[in-house]
Amino acid sequence: MTSNWIFWTLAAAVIGFSVWSLLGLRRDPERHRAAWLAGLRGTAAILLAWIVLQPQFRRQEAVAERPIVGVLIDASQSMNDGPSSTPRSAVAREWLDSAAMRKARETCDLRYFSITQNLAESVPGDIGFNGTASSINLALDEWVRRYGHQNAAGLVLLSDGLDTSGGPPVSLGLPCWVMEVEPPGPAIAARVTIWQVEPPRHAIAGAETSVRIVLQGWGVEGKDIPVELWSEGRKLTEKRVHFNRRGEVCEALLPIQPERPGSYAFEVRVANAAADPAAKSQPFVIAVRQVGRSVLLLSNTLGFEGKFLRRALTTDRNVRLDSFARWQDGRWASLGDGGSTPKDTLDLSPAALASRAAVILADVSPEALNPAQWQALADYAGKGGGLAVLGGPNLLGSPLAAATLGRVLPVPTPAPHRDGRFGVRLTDAGLRHPVFGPLFEAVKEFPALQGANSATGVASNAQVLMETIADGQARPLVVVKQQGAGRVAVVLSDTLWRWRVAAPGWTGKLSVYDTFWGQLLDWLAPDQEGLQSSGRIELTSERPFYRQGDKATVQAEWIGKGVAPFKSLESTLKDPSGATTPVQLQAAVWRNPEGRRITGFRGEILTSATGVYEVDAHAAWNGGEARANTRIAVAASPEERRGEAPDAEFLRAIAKQSGGSYFARGEGDRWLKLLPKANHLTEREVLTDIWNHPLAAIILLACLCTEWWLRRSTGLA
Repeated sequence: MTSNWIFWTLAAAVIGFSVWSLLGLRRDPERHRAAWLAGLRGTAAILLAWIVLQPQFRRQEAVAERPIVGVLIDASQSMNDGPSSTPRSAVAREWLDSAAMRKARETCDLRYFSITQNLAESVPGDIGFNGTASSINLALDEWVRRYGHQNAAGLVLLSDGLDTSGGPPVSLGLPCWVMEVEPPGPAIAARVTIWQVEPPRHAIAGAETSVRIVLQGWGVEGKDIPVELWSEGRKLTEKRVHFNRRGEVCEALLPIQPERPGSYAFEVRVANAAADPAAKSQPFVIAVRQVGRSVLLLSNTLGFEGKFLRRALTTDRNVRLDSFARWQDGRWASLGDGGSTPKDTLDLSPAALASRAAVILADVSPEALNPAQWQALADYAGKGGGLAVLGGPNLLGSPLAAATLGRVLPVPTPAPHRDGRFGVRLTDAGLRHPVFGPLFEAVKEFPALQGANSATGVASNAQVLMETIADGQARPLVVVKQQGAGRVAVVLSDTLWRWRVAAPGWTGKLSVYDTFWGQLLDWLAPDQEGLQSSGRIELTSERPFYRQGDKATVQAEWIGKGVAPFKSLESTLKDPSGATTPVQLQAAVWRNPEGRRITGFRGEILTSATGVYEVDAHAAWNGGEARANTRIAVAASPEERRGEAPDAEFLRAIAKQSGGSYFARGEGDRWLKLLPKANHLTEREVLTDIWNHPLAAIILLACLCTEWWLRRSTGLA
């Protein structure tokens, strides 16, 4: 009974009122009528007190818990394969709605889960078969770990058995009953397809480059597949790719080295019987242009200045950079920038230097080159080349500097190097010179340098464009001069890389450091062929290829002098079916793989289908327009196996290893016979309300109504 004082108070009031009413009936001279009224009122009082006190009956009982059975449904895309009239997904839904499942729910606690990349609790009617993986082994193992310790009796698996997590069936410790969604069929035929042919974006005559091929293979696991490059009926090169598992995506890089500018037709061929028609012959075209400006960079060490200088020079898309660094043993090693490859050797012969638009020496030690090479560099500057020399303790600070390049340098040598803090300021000549010019007028303060060479003066025909301030004294920092038919620039510091930090007032597209080197290079080696006279749009994707279902990022960058002359881009997307839709490219800022901050336009497209997507962009402004195009390859997810027959052998192995069974379509009754009965009894205390019954309220109302009727019919007040 309840212990609430309110109920006890009400009960006492009811009992007191009833006693007072019954005592009043004793004064009624008609005793039989008084007896009836007393009986009705007493009964009503007892029932009302019964309801107010809320009595309960307490008893112990043993309850049989229904065993838990997990129903795991493979929700991957391969479940949509099978006969068009009854795909595997339809058979799975048929199993879920079968009479056997409905009967099983009466004796078992069925809990439903979907399998894709992960195991997720689901409602059968809400499962969509669109997952890009079917990690069956992992899902079974996870279910047993999460629910196997409870009153679990077993698992039901609805899958085609095309597991993508790999490995043999896991040890479950519980019976797994496998329901067949499609009868076993013949194994899938071997197939190799080409998803993408990515020609070099900037093919330069005479420079070795490569074509990137993206392939996907099924049924060719463990085999080496030849990928060949052909041109004009002649095989140029071959690369073998190896597929380790079904549906794996691989890539091959095929080297090419076009000798002359022009348009070249090539063809990729997969020399294997498994190649589909597109892979047997995939033609493409490469537009090869004349080299713009070939720049040679020699760095004495792999320091910060060399690292950031390489990045700054490659900002210019019309620069072919060949950079070399000197190892501790004195050898020169190619760093593989631009058109060079790591096997290239350093050639400083007059003939080799004649093909260079500019040469940059980053504090190269005098002993790093022989006298003939130093002489060739000095002659190169006088014959029309552009030569830039960076400061540091080795070259300009050495007494041997005068014997190497002294006759062409715009400052006397040696110029001793010392560490410290050196402020920087532009001279009046620097503000008017093309190396700095109007872009630098707003810069009020440059980041201080941490080292500088102290030159005692400059050549008579030299110009000091920038100075360092130390100990209250101004010394030259950036000095340029005309040397015969060529030009020479000296930067008397090896810590200019600190300018990559934004300077106050700077509004340029690139950093102060990158802009300085771009404009210095323009002055050292003027673009005589006009390759930079106009700009262009470069349209790229963030990644070379995507997988089905990914969001592909498209980005557009203006390549040219100054900021982009347009504020928006009109872009369209053509999907693999040929349908064209608009693409929204919004103004954005991002960082490229080298960490450079890029300002341009970006947008996303959803790759719902496999194949090649084409994006076209167009911009127009007063006095010009520009167009760009890019292609994006979307491959089927290598984590999903489409177009294969069910792996009945794998499913039967799961059932056998776990002590379960494999059931063909329509064998639900046989499965029901194997289901365990509820045999786990739990003792529990059961409290039953014996006051909360409709009959008690009916009798109470009947007594009150009858008592009222008797009183009214006999004329009682």
